[in-house]
Amino acid sequence: MQTQQLARHWEMTSRTRIMIVDDQQLSRQIFERIIHSIEPSAELVVCTSAEEALARAERETPDLVLTDYRMGGMDGIALTCALRALPSCRDVPIVVITAVQDNEVRYQALEMGATDFLRKPIDPIECRVRCRNLLRLREQQHQLLDRAQTLELRIAEATRDIRTREQDALWALARAAEYRDEETGNHIVRMSKYSRLIAEALGLPPAECDVIEMAAPLHDIGKIGIPDAILLKRGEHTPEEQAIMRQHTVIGHDILRDRASKYLQLGAIIALHHHERYDGTGYPHGLKGEAIPVAARIVAVADVFDALTSVRPYKPAWPLDRAFAYVREARGTQLDPDCADRFLEQAESVAYIAQQFRDTIDPRLRPPLR
Repeated sequence: MQTQQLARHWEMTSRTRIMIVDDQQLSRQIFERIIHSIEPSAELVVCTSAEEALARAERETPDLVLTDYRMGGMDGIALTCALRALPSCRDVPIVVITAVQDNEVRYQALEMGATDFLRKPIDPIECRVRCRNLLRLREQQHQLLDRAQTLELRIAEATRDIRTREQDALWALARAAEYRDEETGNHIVRMSKYSRLIAEALGLPPAECDVIEMAAPLHDIGKIGIPDAILLKRGEHTPEEQAIMRQHTVIGHDILRDRASKYLQLGAIIALHHHERYDGTGYPHGLKGEAIPVAARIVAVADVFDALTSVRPYKPAWPLDRAFAYVREARGTQLDPDCADRFLEQAESVAYIAQQFRDTIDPRLRPPLR
């Protein structure tokens, strides 16, 4: 962020800005002439005190500071220290100038962050050369900042492109399972958004909430491996058919596991465990309580609620209040009580999502995830 701010400052600065700080008028005039001989178009910021210079530097970042050491009030070394404390002035060349011959003053100035040190009476040629070299150094700093900003922008753009492509692939993969199951509405959109609501309410980090939202639609990807005669059966399943149907959790895990993508990695975990029950009576492994991965516990709440409020071949859609009541009753048995409570607390947002992404559009059109 600091790189971008400094680069933007350089882009907005039409000419070099040089600050002269001295309480003696004659000294200020000498420095002005020297600077104009180097940079005729330079913007001169002339200050009669260190306090004034610091206030100006907070508003307008200079490209070079020439400051006298001994002044009324704050001296040049204290000004140097204060300027270095400003993020925008950490790399600005600062030259401390003094008539004091004590080397301790010079050492202290350099230790506090001065870039260079000149003694009075000023040698105009030496001062001109040193200032010119420092201005060239400053220009090179700006060029490096510009290049760094350009690189940052390119990397950010490439990252967004990669994320978009990955989202598209995840969406297509999740849709494949939904089409086979004749659930071609916005089920996976709604339940992914419900999942994010719960994750955020649990206080999970934003990056983790992003991954859960993106991975949640993959929960039923394993249905791809279930025979049509069982998957699309209108009536009740026999115990044997139910056992085969439950294998979609393991199949989904096998499809998604051991992938480089963090979304697929979490998708594999969700696919395997989203039918576990909090009381340990679920499948495929009968995990109980917090032994069930938190992402799977979150998705279980979202998936159950949306299944209840959606039309299925074997049932009509439940009204929202009835589905909320079911979640309330199932907390602690089928559903994680914390996840269920956080979901119920978001009832207004849940209702908004249910309305915004209701199944009234052409199922072949893809609605946005966010």
